Amino acid sequence: MYVPGGLAVHCFFVISGYLIVKSYLKSYLKSYLKRKPLSTYVKSRFLRIYPLYFIVITTAFIFGYFHYSGSFINYVNNGAGKYLASNYLFANFLHPTLPGLFENNFQPFVNAALWTIKIEVMFYVCVPIIYGVLNKKLDNKTLTVLLGLVSICCFYTVQYFIEYHGLPASINRQLPSMLVFFMLGAYWNFAEPKFLKAWHLLLLIPIVLFLQSWFVIYAFAVSFMVYVIVFKLKPIAVSKRIGDISYGIYIWHFPILQTLIMYGFFKNIYQGAAIATVLVFSFAMISWHFIESKLVVRH
Repeated sequence: MYVPGGLAVHCFFVISGYLIVKSYLKSYLKSYLKRKPLSTYVKSRFLRIYPLYFIVITTAFIFGYFHYSGSFINYVNNGAGKYLASNYLFANFLHPTLPGLFENNFQPFVNAALWTIKIEVMFYVCVPIIYGVLNKKLDNKTLTVLLGLVSICCFYTVQYFIEYHGLPASINRQLPSMLVFFMLGAYWNFAEPKFLKAWHLLLLIPIVLFLQSWFVIYAFAVSFMVYVIVFKLKPIAVSKRIGDISYGIYIWHFPILQTLIMYGFFKNIYQGAAIATVLVFSFAMISWHFIESKLVVRH
């Protein structure tokens, strides 16, 4: 069963599918007209994700050392080195913990949210293959629908092996099965579900909350819900003083929560939630204004 946290991830994948494919097609067109290699897309994706990601991983490594009782060499050899190396390569699942850090928390993971990063990066790699190579045989719209159907088939095939052959359930939270959310978002670049109205949220929200086990219905409902929120509701203006803090919130929130839990701030849930909200938003805003916004590639 998918929990609300999983729903947030799936919404993120849908939005990503739309924006990344749109960015790629725009970069591809410019590169084609100028007869230059398609480097803008690669550069923009790298700069949007990796610099802040690198800083968060390195900060956690340093923070962990200050909470380690042994020497720096022992710290590195006791697992911190593996944490650094695996996480720099988007392989958080190989070593998600640091020695001596968060060991008494409910979960010892430094940043459990990072499992989605590798899927996102894999999708970045797939986009040029899908819309720069495979579309030589099929138009973009047909190709998007076809890959969405393939992803759904993958989900049910893997689910069968999970239920009847004991495979870990986490396998179905990887790219082949999750690709359907990206493709549902990508589809908006080629067609619009004009039949959707704002009031449809009254139907879609209960579906995504209570029919999560019906994967196909759930996936489409998530996509439609995001579409309605983004395109059918009155947009909420975000001040430039705040900036685009979505990625910063995503990548900072888990280690901040873990730190507050470790220091006992969540013994009072309201106190913990208030402090966490202020810290997460503050870190996200600082990250945007001093790091991310400086690296945005203008198309």
